[in-house]
Amino acid sequence: MRVIHVRNRDLVIPGQLLAEGNLRVGRGAYREGDRIFSSVVGLAEVEERGVSVIALEGCYEPKMGDDVVGVVSDSHLYGWTVDINSPYMGDLFAQELLGKVDVFKVELGAYLRVGDLIFAKIGEVSTLRKVKLLARGPGYGKLKGGRLVEITPVKTPRVIGKRGSMLSMIQTVTGCTLKVGQNGRVVIMSEEEEKVSAITEALRMIEREAHTSGLTDRVKAFLEERLKENGGKEASN
Repeated sequence: MRVIHVRNRDLVIPGQLLAEGNLRVGRGAYREGDRIFSSVVGLAEVEERGVSVIALEGCYEPKMGDDVVGVVSDSHLYGWTVDINSPYMGDLFAQELLGKVDVFKVELGAYLRVGDLIFAKIGEVSTLRKVKLLARGPGYGKLKGGRLVEITPVKTPRVIGKRGSMLSMIQTVTGCTLKVGQNGRVVIMSEEEEKVSAITEALRMIEREAHTSGLTDRVKAFLEERLKENGGKEASN
């Protein structure tokens, strides 16, 4: 039997009972026996098959399978050390970017340098909080160009939206690709300053109003108005 004790978007606190029964436990929640509790202060997210909590504050805690935007901070014999906007650094080994490679015969600096941005997946988080990164495959690897914007990590789910709705809308309205990391970093892949500025403001809007309903429609209206204004200015020039 499934019993839900909270409504969608209810404010909850650590230790508060969210639900009972055979339900999926998402972020910001934990299970004890048959009962599911909140582990953070945040907003309950109730779905047909599970329950989670969007935290209102907090730093990024790496989780296996997360996509992250990293900044290369150093190199070592076998690869690179990467800042993932967390108390813990990420390790990207050369083979996880380049495939099978002899690190003694290649110049790693030819592929990544300190300060470069990468889009990677967290492949493993050890019990000692060592984070292994994976950056092979379509969409992953070094990010060339683009503008980095940082937001509060716990607000990232609102930037993505349910089933990617918010992210899809932003990309459709602006025609720009966004690389969104669960670690609170977004890279706007565009050289058009007006669009970059509009998207940056939209991200700040999402960050401020993450706890409110109807946000996707408001962000869409904001972006359309901003782009219309910029289009008018260009025409007058």
